[in-house]
Amino acid sequence: MFALVAAAAPSLLGSRTPTPKPTVAFYPGAGSPSEVGGTGLPGDIGFDPLGLANFDLLLDSGIDKQRSAALVLRDYRDAELKHGRLAMLAAVAWPLQEKLNPLLAARFHMPNLVAETGGLSPSVLNGGLEQGIIPSAVVTFAVLVSLVEAQGLRIKKAQGEAWMPGDYTTARIAERGSPQFLSLQEGEIWNSRIAMLAVLAYVVQEVASGIPTAATIPFWGF
Repeated sequence: MFALVAAAAPSLLGSRTPTPKPTVAFYPGAGSPSEVGGTGLPGDIGFDPLGLANFDLLLDSGIDKQRSAALVLRDYRDAELKHGRLAMLAAVAWPLQEKLNPLLAARFHMPNLVAETGGLSPSVLNGGLEQGIIPSAVVTFAVLVSLVEAQGLRIKKAQGEAWMPGDYTTARIAERGSPQFLSLQEGEIWNSRIAMLAVLAYVVQEVASGIPTAATIPFWGF
C-alpha cells in the first residue's frame, strides 16, 4: 500500500527535478596545494608553499568565472616572463648607468644624472627621477611597453588555445616544440627569476648602505 502511494506520488505532485546550479571554478585558499608542479611549463619545480597560484587575480577573471587552473597558471607564466625580461634589462642597466653616466657626462659635457643621488641609480627610493630627460624617458618607455602589451593581447586572441606565454611571434633561433626550444625556454625563465632577485637586491643594498651597486663589482676597473 505504501509502496503504491510512493510510486504514484511523483505523477500526482509533478516532477520536481532540482535545477542545476551554475558551476564556478573552485580555487582553494592560501596554503592549499595548487596546480604548480604538474603544469609541464618550463621551470615548474612545484614551488608554491603559500598556494598563491590558487587565486585568479588577472583581468580575465572579471568576465570568466569558470577559468581553469591551467589557464590561470598560463597567464601567470606570461606575466612572469614579462617582468623577468624587464628585470634582465634592468639588472644590466642599473650598475652600467652608475658607472658610465659620470664618464659620458664629462666627455660630452652633459648633466651627470647620478650626481644628485651620490652615484646611485635614480629610482623611487634613491630619488633623482625628476632630473633632466628622466621623466620623459620614463613616459616614453611606458608607452612602448603598452604598445608591446597590446600586440601581445592581439596575438593571444588570434592564436587561441595554441597561444604560448611570452610569445610575440618574433624571429626564433629554434623550432617551436623542439628540445632546443624547450631548453631555451627553461633558460629564459630561470635567468628571469635570477634577474628579478638581483634588481631587488640592488634596491635593498643601495637604500641600506648608500653604496652604488657599480662600486660593489670588483672587476669593473674603468
